[in-house]
Amino acid sequence: MQTYKLNEENNLSNFVSINKVINYVPAKYIPNWDGSFNKIKSGKSFYFRPNKEFSTYNINIINNNPLRLDEKSEGIYIILSDKFNFFYVGKTVAKIKQRLHSHIQKLTSTNNNRYTTPLKWQKLAFNRYNVLKEDSVKLDDLKIKFYHLSEYSSCKIDELENNIYLKYKALLPKYMSLNDPKALESGLTHYKKVTCTDKGIGHP
Repeated sequence: MQTYKLNEENNLSNFVSINKVINYVPAKYIPNWDGSFNKIKSGKSFYFRPNKEFSTYNINIINNNPLRLDEKSEGIYIILSDKFNFFYVGKTVAKIKQRLHSHIQKLTSTNNNRYTTPLKWQKLAFNRYNVLKEDSVKLDDLKIKFYHLSEYSSCKIDELENNIYLKYKALLPKYMSLNDPKALESGLTHYKKVTCTDKGIGHP
Protein backbone atom coordinates (compact mmCIF):
# COMPACT_ATOMS: atom_id res chain seq x y z
CA MET A 1 0.00 0.00 0.00
CA GLN A 2 1.35 3.43 -0.97
CA THR A 3 2.34 5.66 1.92
CA TYR A 4 2.69 9.42 1.78
CA LYS A 5 2.67 12.42 4.06
CA LEU A 6 -0.50 14.47 3.90
CA ASN A 7 0.07 18.23 3.90
CA GLU A 8 -2.37 20.96 4.86
CA GLU A 9 -3.56 21.62 1.32
CA ASN A 10 -4.64 18.10 0.42
CA ASN A 11 -6.00 17.48 3.92
CA LEU A 12 -8.46 20.32 3.44
CA SER A 13 -9.11 19.92 -0.29
CA ASN A 14 -10.31 16.34 0.02
CA PHE A 15 -13.51 17.33 1.78
CA VAL A 16 -16.75 17.06 -0.18
CA SER A 17 -20.14 18.65 0.31
CA ILE A 18 -22.24 16.54 2.65
CA ASN A 19 -25.01 16.85 0.05
CA LYS A 20 -22.94 14.59 -2.22
CA VAL A 21 -22.85 11.88 0.44
CA ILE A 22 -26.40 11.84 1.82
CA ASN A 23 -29.90 12.37 0.50
CA TYR A 24 -31.53 14.72 2.96
CA VAL A 25 -35.14 15.81 3.42
CA PRO A 26 -35.02 18.82 5.80
CA ALA A 27 -37.11 19.43 8.87
CA LYS A 28 -39.63 22.26 8.93
CA TYR A 29 -38.16 25.70 9.53
CA ILE A 30 -39.51 27.15 12.78
CA PRO A 31 -39.36 30.99 12.83
CA ASN A 32 -38.86 33.21 15.89
CA TRP A 33 -36.88 30.72 17.94
CA ASP A 34 -35.20 32.43 20.90
CA GLY A 35 -32.32 29.97 21.19
CA SER A 36 -33.61 28.31 24.36
CA PHE A 37 -33.44 24.61 25.13
CA ASN A 38 -35.68 22.48 27.32
CA LYS A 39 -34.13 20.15 29.89
CA ILE A 40 -35.98 16.86 29.51
CA LYS A 41 -35.69 13.99 31.98
CA SER A 42 -35.95 10.48 30.61
CA GLY A 43 -35.25 7.67 33.02
CA LYS A 44 -32.16 8.68 35.00
CA SER A 45 -30.80 10.96 32.27
CA PHE A 46 -31.42 14.56 31.19
CA TYR A 47 -31.53 15.73 27.58
CA PHE A 48 -31.29 19.28 26.23
CA ARG A 49 -33.58 19.82 23.25
CA PRO A 50 -34.52 22.96 21.28
CA ASN A 51 -37.57 24.81 22.56
CA LYS A 52 -39.39 24.44 19.26
CA GLU A 53 -42.37 22.59 17.91
CA PHE A 54 -41.75 18.99 16.89
CA SER A 55 -40.34 18.36 13.44
CA THR A 56 -38.55 15.54 11.64
CA TYR A 57 -36.11 15.01 8.77
CA ASN A 58 -34.80 12.02 6.85
CA ILE A 59 -31.38 11.02 5.57
CA ASN A 60 -30.02 8.15 3.48
CA ILE A 61 -26.49 7.40 2.34
CA ILE A 62 -26.11 7.93 -1.42
CA ASN A 63 -24.91 4.86 -3.29
CA ASN A 64 -21.49 5.22 -4.92
CA ASN A 65 -20.82 8.53 -3.18
CA PRO A 66 -17.35 10.17 -3.48
CA LEU A 67 -16.28 8.99 0.00
CA ARG A 68 -17.21 5.35 -0.66
CA LEU A 69 -19.40 5.49 2.44
CA ASP A 70 -22.13 3.00 3.18
CA GLU A 71 -24.03 2.07 6.31
CA LYS A 72 -21.44 -0.57 7.22
CA SER A 73 -18.43 1.74 6.94
CA GLU A 74 -15.93 1.78 9.81
CA GLY A 75 -13.58 4.65 10.42
CA ILE A 76 -13.23 8.33 11.28
CA TYR A 77 -15.23 11.19 9.80
CA ILE A 78 -14.72 14.94 9.98
CA ILE A 79 -17.55 17.43 9.55
CA LEU A 80 -16.35 20.91 8.62
CA SER A 81 -17.94 24.31 8.02
CA ASP A 82 -15.82 27.11 6.59
CA LYS A 83 -18.72 29.54 6.91
CA PHE A 84 -18.98 29.04 10.68
CA ASN A 85 -15.39 27.96 11.34
CA PHE A 86 -15.98 24.70 13.16
CA PHE A 87 -15.07 21.05 12.79
CA TYR A 88 -16.01 17.80 14.49
CA VAL A 89 -14.12 14.50 14.47
CA GLY A 90 -16.13 11.35 15.10
CA LYS A 91 -15.78 7.59 14.81
CA THR A 92 -18.20 5.00 13.57
CA VAL A 93 -18.41 1.24 13.46
CA ALA A 94 -21.26 0.53 11.02
CA LYS A 95 -23.36 3.39 12.44
CA ILE A 96 -22.56 6.32 10.15
CA LYS A 97 -26.21 6.99 9.26
CA GLN A 98 -27.18 7.21 12.94
CA ARG A 99 -24.15 9.38 13.72
CA LEU A 100 -24.88 11.86 10.94
CA HIS A 101 -28.57 11.91 11.88
CA SER A 102 -27.59 12.92 15.41
CA HIS A 103 -25.21 15.68 14.27
CA ILE A 104 -27.76 17.10 11.85
CA GLN A 105 -30.31 17.36 14.65
CA LYS A 106 -27.88 19.47 16.67
CA LEU A 107 -26.66 21.68 13.84
CA THR A 108 -30.15 22.41 12.51
CA SER A 109 -31.58 22.82 16.05
CA THR A 110 -34.41 20.44 15.22
CA ASN A 111 -36.71 19.22 17.99
CA ASN A 112 -37.31 15.62 16.97
CA ASN A 113 -37.54 14.40 20.58
CA ARG A 114 -34.22 12.56 20.15
CA TYR A 115 -30.64 13.08 21.29
CA THR A 116 -29.23 15.87 23.44
CA THR A 117 -27.46 19.10 22.47
CA PRO A 118 -24.33 19.99 24.50
CA LEU A 119 -23.76 23.65 25.37
CA LYS A 120 -21.09 24.24 22.72
CA TRP A 121 -23.45 22.89 20.03
CA GLN A 122 -26.34 24.95 21.42
CA LYS A 123 -24.45 28.21 20.92
CA LEU A 124 -23.36 27.24 17.42
CA ALA A 125 -26.85 26.08 16.45
CA PHE A 126 -28.40 29.39 17.52
CA ASN A 127 -25.78 31.40 15.65
CA ARG A 128 -26.29 29.26 12.56
CA TYR A 129 -30.08 29.67 12.90
CA ASN A 130 -29.79 33.47 13.09
CA VAL A 131 -27.37 33.76 10.18
CA LEU A 132 -28.97 31.29 7.76
CA LYS A 133 -32.62 31.72 8.81
CA GLU A 134 -34.77 29.49 6.52
CA ASP A 135 -31.64 27.86 5.15
CA SER A 136 -30.56 26.77 8.65
CA VAL A 137 -32.46 23.52 8.17
CA LYS A 138 -30.35 22.84 5.07
CA LEU A 139 -26.80 21.50 5.02
CA ASP A 140 -25.21 23.58 2.27
CA ASP A 141 -22.44 24.92 4.54
CA LEU A 142 -21.27 21.46 5.64
CA LYS A 143 -18.43 19.39 4.22
CA ILE A 144 -17.30 15.93 5.21
CA LYS A 145 -14.30 13.65 4.89
CA PHE A 146 -13.88 9.99 5.84
CA TYR A 147 -10.87 7.87 6.80
CA HIS A 148 -11.64 4.19 6.25
CA LEU A 149 -10.23 2.10 9.10
CA SER A 150 -9.29 -0.68 6.67
CA GLU A 151 -6.67 1.66 5.14
CA TYR A 152 -4.93 2.20 8.49
CA SER A 153 -4.10 -1.32 9.61
CA SER A 154 -1.44 -0.09 12.05
CA CYS A 155 -4.06 1.73 14.16
CA LYS A 156 -6.95 0.85 16.36
CA ILE A 157 -9.98 3.04 15.76
CA ASP A 158 -9.52 5.05 18.99
CA GLU A 159 -5.88 5.70 18.11
CA LEU A 160 -6.84 6.81 14.61
CA GLU A 161 -9.53 9.12 16.00
CA ASN A 162 -7.07 10.81 18.35
CA ASN A 163 -4.41 11.17 15.67
CA ILE A 164 -6.86 12.77 13.25
CA TYR A 165 -8.29 15.04 15.94
CA LEU A 166 -4.78 16.28 16.78
CA LYS A 167 -3.99 16.81 13.11
CA TYR A 168 -7.07 18.93 12.40
CA LYS A 169 -6.75 20.84 15.65
CA ALA A 170 -3.28 21.88 14.44
CA LEU A 171 -4.35 22.48 10.83
CA LEU A 172 -7.35 24.61 11.83
CA PRO A 173 -6.23 26.71 14.82
CA LYS A 174 -8.89 29.37 14.15
CA TYR A 175 -11.72 26.85 13.94
CA MET A 176 -13.77 25.74 16.92
CA SER A 177 -13.74 22.03 17.68
CA LEU A 178 -17.14 20.67 18.63
CA ASN A 179 -15.52 17.64 20.23
CA ASP A 180 -15.54 17.13 23.97
CA PRO A 181 -11.88 17.72 24.90
CA LYS A 182 -12.21 15.53 27.98
CA ALA A 183 -13.20 12.58 25.81
CA LEU A 184 -10.38 12.99 23.30
CA GLU A 185 -7.56 14.81 25.04
CA SER A 186 -7.51 12.59 28.13
CA GLY A 187 -5.45 10.10 26.15
CA LEU A 188 -3.17 12.51 24.34
CA THR A 189 -0.06 11.61 26.34
CA HIS A 190 -0.38 8.07 25.07
CA TYR A 191 -1.54 8.89 21.56
CA LYS A 192 1.28 11.34 20.86
CA LYS A 193 3.49 8.28 20.72
CA VAL A 194 1.30 6.65 18.07
CA THR A 195 1.63 7.29 14.34
CA CYS A 196 -0.75 5.69 11.84
CA THR A 197 1.41 5.51 8.76
CA ASP A 198 -0.56 3.44 6.23
CA LYS A 199 -1.95 6.63 4.67
CA GLY A 200 0.39 9.12 6.21
CA ILE A 201 -1.59 10.12 9.28
CA GLY A 202 0.72 11.47 11.91
CA HIS A 203 1.03 14.56 14.00
CA PRO A 204 1.78 17.78 12.11
